[in-house]
Amino acid sequence: MTLSDITIQLPLENSTLIFGVVLLVILFSPLLLHRLRIPYIVGLIFAGILLGPKAFNILANDESFHLFGNVGILYILFLAGIDMDMNDFRRNRVKGMIFGLFTFSIPILIGTFTSLYILHFSLMTSLLLAAMYSSQTLVAYPITGRYGVSQNRAVNITVGGTILTDTLMLMLLAIIAGMCKGTLTNWFMVLWAIKIVCFGLIVMFVFPVIARAFMKRFEDNILQFIFVLAMVFLGAFLAQLAGLEGVLGSFMVGISLNRLVPKVSPLKHRLEFVGNALFIPFFLIGVGMMIDYRVLFSGYEALLVAGVMAVVAITSKWLAATFTRLTCRLTKDEGLMVFGLSNAHAVATLAAVMVGYNIILGQNPDGTPVRLLNDHVLNGTIIMILLSCIISSFVTEKAARRLALAGQTGDKSDKETRERILIPVSNPETIDRLMELAVMMKTAPLKQPLYVLAVVDDIVNESRGTGEKLLERAAKVAASTDNTIEQLVRYDVNAASGIIHTVKEHNISDVIIGLHRKTKLTESVLGQMADSLQKSMSRSIYVYKPVQPLGTTSQIVTFIPEKAELELGFQRSYEHIYHIAKQADASLIFYVNSDTEEKLKLFAGLHKHKVPTFYRKMEGWHEIESCIKQVRSNDLVIFIAGRKSTISYNALFEELFASVSNAVINNSQLVIYPEQFGFQSETDERFSVLHNPSPVFEELKKPRKWLDILTKK
Repeated sequence: MTLSDITIQLPLENSTLIFGVVLLVILFSPLLLHRLRIPYIVGLIFAGILLGPKAFNILANDESFHLFGNVGILYILFLAGIDMDMNDFRRNRVKGMIFGLFTFSIPILIGTFTSLYILHFSLMTSLLLAAMYSSQTLVAYPITGRYGVSQNRAVNITVGGTILTDTLMLMLLAIIAGMCKGTLTNWFMVLWAIKIVCFGLIVMFVFPVIARAFMKRFEDNILQFIFVLAMVFLGAFLAQLAGLEGVLGSFMVGISLNRLVPKVSPLKHRLEFVGNALFIPFFLIGVGMMIDYRVLFSGYEALLVAGVMAVVAITSKWLAATFTRLTCRLTKDEGLMVFGLSNAHAVATLAAVMVGYNIILGQNPDGTPVRLLNDHVLNGTIIMILLSCIISSFVTEKAARRLALAGQTGDKSDKETRERILIPVSNPETIDRLMELAVMMKTAPLKQPLYVLAVVDDIVNESRGTGEKLLERAAKVAASTDNTIEQLVRYDVNAASGIIHTVKEHNISDVIIGLHRKTKLTESVLGQMADSLQKSMSRSIYVYKPVQPLGTTSQIVTFIPEKAELELGFQRSYEHIYHIAKQADASLIFYVNSDTEEKLKLFAGLHKHKVPTFYRKMEGWHEIESCIKQVRSNDLVIFIAGRKSTISYNALFEELFASVSNAVINNSQLVIYPEQFGFQSETDERFSVLHNPSPVFEELKKPRKWLDILTKK
């Protein structure tokens, strides 16, 4: 091809040039509009208007935009399902149903009345138009992710209500269309109900089983990404087969796979990146290309229809959000968030109006078809979509900013300095899993780095190159989750000595190592490394044996010995266990005695923990062999162990751990030695207390003293 063969005409036909123009729009729209405080979503919609066939006609609204746009809206609903805090969603499901009923019934009532008595439409047309008002599309949902409020209860309530109202709208749409076409029969309704039930059972029960088996067998992140995308589109197709919209199917897939995609993981990062960088912007540009601003100048009737539709749609959603805020006792900012997210009309609205537009009731005397929804309604719908999306974006951005600022409580700088996690690396087979554990237990912000250490034998020169390769691999794993690491290379006589000196030099709070593989009868169960570390330093030690990805964990079963709650570092270890459960969306099961159970409930109450937690009786390590039989195949098993000469130490643990560990050999296991003496630097005086601990721990045994310590923390 020569330069003379390349011609540029409008609309653009060269696929390379079209894709380049779209990418430039996606790149520069946020940059240009950020200074004007205009949400980037609005910028992309306006870019679609200007570049589309109704304005400068630079880009044609062809099949490529339809394809990418369809993928984009499926992605929005899928991410909404993946991002949801399922525990919070279950707690707020009643509130979500209340909002769903409000946001469906109020537009139906107001829309039917205004269509009958102001626009003078027929009853069927009025009902279909009212059903269109009740629909809503979560166009502004990506804004909640940018501000970190996607798991706020107002967002969960809105997402749940959106699914309910769109489902009811589609059912009403099918009934109206069936009545107009004369196909509505009892057999049709029974068959439709059967298809919906089958769709729900397959997506909610079969999909998770297949996904869990796949992710346990194939740990490659790219393969998992492709697999999840395939499940999304398969779910959307099954929804269409059941007579529902594909967006409902993608949302249901997001819900069903929610537990298998940790909130902080390479897989989650890739899913969000691809959607927010490509598919969702294509969808928003496509929405803008459908908008014809010229209808505002086509006559009085067109303006009246467009004005009534816009006012009714926006007002009814505001009333639904207000009633929900008052009924569910939400804050003003949460009520604003509900209104902002639910106000946008796009995909479901277009689906409804196109169904009505394509239903032919007869012919006019001049031969033109009489449609259930006429051209004025079609054009008015486009204007309504534009206004509702603009208002939705502005309101959601304002509410998200307020909620994000309101949620910034506590001393973050203190948490950043107190939590420093060190991951020594020596085995390339376990790096990914050790980094996964560190990322999921990390409670400090993303900017606080993880510390990764390679201990090099100063006698062997080749060992430095091997250590640097291990550090590079760890850096890639951390970068895939938007975390950073500080790479440390240390020359020392052995790994344990290098770790101990690094802990002191960098003020490390927690150390994560892999579980030793016992090869000699004389070796201890946990290995020489773990023994040396827990004897020579007081910081928290996590000895991890990974068997399956943490994302496939359904329960975290923790065995806690008597008086472990009296260790000064126990609360930090408890926080890390809770954080892993929250990230993996797993429930917690604690095997404890009565006294420890009371302290754990006190911890949960003080920190307002929301993870489902269950307590089971275990009076001592001698009962662990019977308790371990309750562990299931997808459980993470955690053992809290005490150092020698500490109040929670029990000599039975090392003897029982070997047999107990073999009983759950197919489960991931984690042994935790809680921190001793708090987070200050070790001194000779504190080590002297280690060998004579009774005065300190006698004080900690007093309930009033313990409560004072908790409240001060």
